[in-house]
Amino acid sequence: MYRFFLAGIIFLFGFYACNLFDGSKSDPRLARVNNEYLYASDLEGIIKPGTSPSDSALIAERHIDNWVRQQVFLQEAKASLSDEQMDFQRKIKDYKNSLIIFTHESQLIKQQLDTVISDDLLLDYYEKHKEEFTLRDNIVKVNFMKLPLDAPEMGLVRRLIRSDDPEDIERLEEHAVNHAASYFLDQDAWFIFTDILRDIPINPSNHEAYLRNNTFVERNDQYYRYFMYIHDYRLEGSTSPLAFQADNIESILLNQRKQELINQFRKDFFRKADERGAIEVY
Repeated sequence: MYRFFLAGIIFLFGFYACNLFDGSKSDPRLARVNNEYLYASDLEGIIKPGTSPSDSALIAERHIDNWVRQQVFLQEAKASLSDEQMDFQRKIKDYKNSLIIFTHESQLIKQQLDTVISDDLLLDYYEKHKEEFTLRDNIVKVNFMKLPLDAPEMGLVRRLIRSDDPEDIERLEEHAVNHAASYFLDQDAWFIFTDILRDIPINPSNHEAYLRNNTFVERNDQYYRYFMYIHDYRLEGSTSPLAFQADNIESILLNQRKQELINQFRKDFFRKADERGAIEVY
């Protein structure tokens, strides 16, 4: 019944579409839920000029359907709630006040926050909170390279990828830029081991045992040869290294600075208001 009624409304909308919003006094009703009505003029601005009649009808249908459903739910809620439950003026005022204060404080923080976190601060926080940084995953430092099977100098790659010498890594990176499908050779970066496994065709059943017993891996599939050298690892449950937690610690320290700034702003605002006699409590 409702869908049939809605189809009739859309037909009516299409009939009046050319002059609904031209300032004429005619304003057909498009829908009703109890004593609430949706008029054609309520769709003004919903449909952009130049929209085809068929698209206009579809847009109107969605809008009317949404309005009807909202009115049904809204009227049911109003019938069930008391006047006291529907009195949102205080909540709206409190929310608006909170938004104003938050926006002002955010602007002040943006202007005054020192965002530079030194290595000494990072290390100091890490040393004082080491017990909080327990690894939830196995992590590794690796050299990794994925090469097409016809790439040249596989022996060179096999030798250099196991080196920790910066000159060897630089030479290996030059080779990777020219020939590798993908690679990473950052010896300071930690990676979650399961993420690495997505890039190489191995599937160890026991990750801990695999890390304890393997440092160099070479595999190939139908198209590529994969090289991986594991030059350091940390197991799940052990203390996370500082380098792996640096971004997290920096966020913690910046949030602490933000809160300290906010507290200082509030103290200063209150003190100044009190000094100029703006505050009276009766």
